[in-house]
Amino acid sequence: MEITYWYGPPRTFLNAETYEDVKNAGFTLAGPMGSAGVNTEDNLKFLDLCREKGLKACVHDRRMHHALRKYENGEADWDAPLKSMTEDYKHHPALACYYVIDEPSAGMFRMLGDIIAKLKEYDPEHPGYINLLPNYATAEQLGSPTYYDHVKDYIETVRPAFVSYDHYHFLHFTHDTLPQGYEIEETDDERENAIRRSAMISIDRPGFFENLEIVRTLCAQYGLPFMVIVLLIEHGPYRNVTEAELRFEAFQTLAYGASMLSYFTYWTVIEPGSWWNWRNGCVSCEGEKLQHYYDVSKINRELHAYAAYLDGKKSVDVSHYGEIGEKVKRFTGKISSDSPVQLTIGTFEGGYTAIANKNTEKPAVFAMPFDGEAERLDAETGRFAPLDTARIEIGPGDMVLIRTK
Repeated sequence: MEITYWYGPPRTFLNAETYEDVKNAGFTLAGPMGSAGVNTEDNLKFLDLCREKGLKACVHDRRMHHALRKYENGEADWDAPLKSMTEDYKHHPALACYYVIDEPSAGMFRMLGDIIAKLKEYDPEHPGYINLLPNYATAEQLGSPTYYDHVKDYIETVRPAFVSYDHYHFLHFTHDTLPQGYEIEETDDERENAIRRSAMISIDRPGFFENLEIVRTLCAQYGLPFMVIVLLIEHGPYRNVTEAELRFEAFQTLAYGASMLSYFTYWTVIEPGSWWNWRNGCVSCEGEKLQHYYDVSKINRELHAYAAYLDGKKSVDVSHYGEIGEKVKRFTGKISSDSPVQLTIGTFEGGYTAIANKNTEKPAVFAMPFDGEAERLDAETGRFAPLDTARIEIGPGDMVLIRTK
């Protein structure tokens, strides 16, 4: 499983120690540097450091923006910046992909399809990376009548190598109960204003699972892997997530068959005076490891333990047990418990079942029969051991991987 992040260390921290920390936290793909003014020389040093540490890297180069602008202006040589950019990076062994754009509207898909096709012509080995809006974006933001239409149109028009989207589930408060003095500060950028307004929805935003359902369904239909970007950093209305909430995001995503996971963000965003008031990333603006660094280090180790068995295995089915508030498939098998439990059950080829606890405050304790002998993976040792199916316990937000013979 590829594990990455958005907003990485700034260029002032472009050194071996910084990327040793990235590696030690369990990341496999380094996201772009989190600062403006990054040039080709910086990116090549970034790639060299990633190669040294055994990491792959996503490169953000300003020439991509130039190509998009030239295309929009109807310039015949719009692809010249792409050719120049790929010549600089395509032979580097640490390169994974080129960052293209974040959260485009459907009106941009034709242009992005041409960009992706031209990138593939100039560098067939390394795809362009585009991140989509979440399902709580407005129809105006999407430029599509429904979210399903948006993702389907994107896949068919842009023809990406994989689908990525972000969904930030945990908020401080509802829009109707904003603290006194906490207002949506309007800017001259209407896109930014729309993002701020859509952020003000609810405490635990609905739609997390419906978003997964739509993307998983369409990616299965078109034979594409997918990645989810989940909330880590506290900012604006988004709260400082607990380790259990980070586990919820990571393991629910894995149970749905995602082959890539990204955290937003790794470095704390350096934006003094911002309305978003960024704080509590994995690493502070000054380079100090914060609690979330240690949280994701533990979670990522477990993800890799599970992925050692699930990588390459087809996601066969996903269903839900317990209280269900979204449009998802209900589990029809047998589960019994003394107290209510809320579970996501993902089945995979090879007799594997991932069961994730949707409760981030209480463990789930239940009984669940399986056909044949059942074993549970110990994420610490990476080995399976016999499972007592009469008493299965999953910690808050956590997951178990079960194998049947």
